[in-house]
Parts: sequence; structure tokens; C-alpha cells
Amino acid sequence: MKIRTTSIAVFAMALLALAAGSYFDKQTVVANDKERFEFGSEIEHPFGDKLVKGAPFSAQVILESSQTLSSGVHLSHKSTGTIYRDGEGRTRQELPRDGAPEIVLINDNIAGVRYSLHMFQHTVSKVDVSQAHLNQELEMRARSIRENEEREQMEKANAMKSQAAQRRSEPQRKVESLGTQTFEGVQAEVTRFTITIPAGNEGNDQAFDIVSERWYSPELQVVVMGKRSDPRNGETVYRLANINRSEQSHSLFEAPSDFTVTEQKMEMRRRSQ
Repeated sequence: MKIRTTSIAVFAMALLALAAGSYFDKQTVVANDKERFEFGSEIEHPFGDKLVKGAPFSAQVILESSQTLSSGVHLSHKSTGTIYRDGEGRTRQELPRDGAPEIVLINDNIAGVRYSLHMFQHTVSKVDVSQAHLNQELEMRARSIRENEEREQMEKANAMKSQAAQRRSEPQRKVESLGTQTFEGVQAEVTRFTITIPAGNEGNDQAFDIVSERWYSPELQVVVMGKRSDPRNGETVYRLANINRSEQSHSLFEAPSDFTVTEQKMEMRRRSQ
């Protein structure tokens, strides 16, 4: 195995964000300050931040979008990928695309290493990630979330000072529990998120709804299906298929021996207070 070593300053998880960020458009439906569904985020990071042991599985990832134009022309696109997790919590994500996988992300939490595999070039970017780095990154992410929530609260407070007519035109948000349903052989808790855009809010002559659904499996601790329907740009469906809950081969979570590896040292830079 060839190894080249470089030292660059990177933010924890930046490898994942850079590799996967261009594949998904984050779309958020907010029911209230405490309940939200970030459709793109949960697709982009299917395993989340939590280490899950004792729940190995593999599944095909299917991402489909469809839209019917005013002329009657129907547009559709489908891309597929695969995700894996072993009993120790290692994960592998073959990013969805049309054809063979190009980018593969591996997180070996046991060794404290992350890999970004470029399948066509036969190259690997390797980052050593200590638990301390992970804790710092999670703390910074939590801080960012708090700052965003504070910003939202401030924006809402400012909005309340607007004229009554403006307040009446604000989108209406609703969250509903649809109970527990079976999907691909696993139990899923289903939640529906609806945002109603009032007439005139976006130049529309009638109100319309944007509806999202989140199908979450407590057993696997992942979203097994997500739907989003928006009359402006059609419907998007993310789902898992062929879920296999057996233990996964250790070789799936290693860099191939014939790939050229570039090692990157992670340096956390303290943000100014």
C-alpha cells in the first residue's frame, strides 16, 4: 500500500461534508421550536452522530425524485447506494449515484479512523480522529445548533412586532404522529410534518402544503424512509431496501490494499470567543 502524508487543518467531519454535501439539498420543515425534520441532513448522514453497537445491518439506499411540469411532461430520477454497520458500530456509506459507487465513506470508530474512498481513482483520504476530537466537534455542533435556535427565536420575536396582516400570512406548521408501521421487516415510528404556505406568500393565488414524512426505526436507530412532497418541485423519496441484519464483514470497513492512501492530520482550531 502506498502512503503519502500531508498535514492540513480540517474541521472534524469536514471529510464527510465535502464528500456528501453536493449530493443532497437540505430541506427543513419546522413544526415548532422543538420539532423539526431536516430531510437532507438525515439522508446525508444516515447514521447520525451517535455510536450504535449491537445492531449490525446492511441496506440498499434508494433516492427517487419525480415532478410533473405544467405541460404534462413527467421528470424522474433514481440513484442508489448502500450503507453498512457492524456490531461494533463501524459504518460504511456508498453515496447514492446513477451507476457504480464513486465515493465511499468509512467510519471506524474502534480504530479512530475515517476513510473517504474514491473508487474510480483508487485513492483514499485517511483521517485519524481521536475521541477527544469527536467530543470537541460534537460540542461545537451543539453550540451551532443553540446559536441557530437563538437566532430563530430572535427572528420570531421581531416578526411578532410586524403588522397583524403580516402575522396572519405566516406559514402554518403542524406535526402529526402516524403511529408505528412495518417497513422492510422492521418497525418504524412514522411522523408527518406539514407546512402550509398561505395565499400570496410566494405569489401563489391559493394556499398549498409542503408535506414530509419520517419513518424512524428504533431498532436500527436510523431513518428507513423519508418523503417530501412540494408542489413547486415535485416529490422526493429516500428509502432503504433489502435490509439485512446479519453481521457485516470486517473488510468492508478497511481501505483496499491496492488504493493509494493520503493521510491527513486533524488539527482543531479554537474559535475566538
